[in-house]
Amino acid sequence: MSSGIDTYLLLRAFAQELGRCGMRAACTSPGSRSAPLVLSLAREPALECYSHIDERCSAFYALGLAKASGLPVAVACTSGTAAAELLPAAIEAQQARVPLLLLSADRPAELRENGAGQAIDQLKLMGAAAKWFFEVDVEGSGEAQLRWMRTLACRAYWTALEGRAGVVHLNFPLREPLVIDAALPGDATARADGAPYVRRPPLLAQDAGAHERLRELLAGARRGVIVAGRHERPPALGAPAAALATAAGWPLLADPLSGARRGDAAVAHYDAILRDSERAAQLAPDLVLRVGDLPVSKPLRAWLAGLSGVAQVALDAEGAWQDPDSCVSHSFALEPSTTLERLAAQWPKAQRGHDDGAAGPHAGPGEAHAGPGGPHAAPEGQGEWLALWRSADQRAAQAIQGVLGADGVSEPAIAAELGVLLGERATLFVASSMPVRDIETFWPVRAAPPRVLCNRGANGIDGTVSSALGAAAAGGGPVVLLIGDVALAHDLGGLLGARRTGASLTIVLIENGGGGIFDFLPVSGNPMALEDEIYAGHILTPTGLDFARAAALYGLAHERVATREGFRGAVERALSLPGSRIIEVRSDRAQNVALHRSVWSAVSDALRA
Repeated sequence: MSSGIDTYLLLRAFAQELGRCGMRAACTSPGSRSAPLVLSLAREPALECYSHIDERCSAFYALGLAKASGLPVAVACTSGTAAAELLPAAIEAQQARVPLLLLSADRPAELRENGAGQAIDQLKLMGAAAKWFFEVDVEGSGEAQLRWMRTLACRAYWTALEGRAGVVHLNFPLREPLVIDAALPGDATARADGAPYVRRPPLLAQDAGAHERLRELLAGARRGVIVAGRHERPPALGAPAAALATAAGWPLLADPLSGARRGDAAVAHYDAILRDSERAAQLAPDLVLRVGDLPVSKPLRAWLAGLSGVAQVALDAEGAWQDPDSCVSHSFALEPSTTLERLAAQWPKAQRGHDDGAAGPHAGPGEAHAGPGGPHAAPEGQGEWLALWRSADQRAAQAIQGVLGADGVSEPAIAAELGVLLGERATLFVASSMPVRDIETFWPVRAAPPRVLCNRGANGIDGTVSSALGAAAAGGGPVVLLIGDVALAHDLGGLLGARRTGASLTIVLIENGGGGIFDFLPVSGNPMALEDEIYAGHILTPTGLDFARAAALYGLAHERVATREGFRGAVERALSLPGSRIIEVRSDRAQNVALHRSVWSAVSDALRA
């Protein structure tokens, strides 16, 4: 049997096992050396294969698809710098704990380090970003080799998914011939029942002793706070976190990326509230329960870091260690969602807050819960603690609404509007820098909020368009991307994925002439940076692009809006139509900085009134 047939038999078994394990998607890019890999994946009926021109876009598309589906996605590429293009997405996946299988074709040993073309050192190319690396021998196709290949595929799939999810990198040195004309013979090594060659169910067992220790620890608190950060993998965190907060009568400070900004105990405007040092001190708890990653809000992180002597308890089943300020005092390796559900069910009724008069979810941007008896009244008994937070939240909401007004379009208003316009089945993919910060600051409490995703593992802007398109490919509802002009320019080539893969995406573009977040930082006023316009040319970096032309180039519709009413109409139309489009909103950076500072000042004044 020829070496080419051996290769294709092994790779057919490999792709088949990925499908049997549960994989449903793979991303490919063009190349000669990778032809056996790409053809094998594309011919596997269980896999939907998405073709990309650019390996970097392909990897970030797979990242978004894996985020949205919760399942590992394969990425196949050819050798050389093509494989190196996968590294940015691999770093993001490792940091954000997203399961990916990177499958790189390579030159065989005899073509390495001797001047052969397109040959670089690909061994452990992803470094620490890969939780497992293996170089795959594709020689021979006897029964023993086929069974080994099936086991390898199962091991790669389960390794990417289980525990701390992340990246598995398999490197395939492939010899010519890279294509074959002969039909492949049959293969009887697969399980007859269609099951994976190796079954490996996820670890679901909970440590009963650890749960009891956690329950006793929480039971001793009277002024507890639940802090929920980014949580993108199933099971969902939102409803269990809200249930426990309601049962305990504790405020729930939930980043929208957690899905938990919901329920009667949720506090929408903690970012603005905790900027006021006097009110932040009054709201100091005696215990903090932390779930998910650390939230984006810098005032919240600083507040947590300053809670000297306060027990801070983390549920960290994956060993993520989200504690840059070293203030966590107890860490439990317990799955958050099921643990929160059990705690809510076990919470003593005598300790529950008396919150029967709570207002319902927000009706519009900037509105918050009012506590029982009105925004400034606190009921007697155990509901007092939650009512104190609710009162602050209501005052902050009214102050914010007073500054933003009803008609003016602005970056904060866009964030708030998206929090109301998008339904439960929708997904908002939000870019790093200012968009994700505005979502956290101005996003309302909702009874059933949309899902929010963001590449917040490494917090970069690379691949944002591609990741959002990948999330859209997962299906389940419309996807909207909120992004700035620099981040869109950075991944402009990703727009090609809309046409090539058929994914539909609505892009809300904030065009503010550069990296608007830098105007909030000390560098924007630094004399060295301002000299010879260094700040503008090297840090702010306005693109000068006409995004209407970019949309036309890649076959997207484009619409520019200038009012809040116009924005609402554009989003509603976009969600009712097929295809991808850009809704562009122009923003003045100086006015945006002034508006944010006016909001913070107004909230502080309202809290001290």
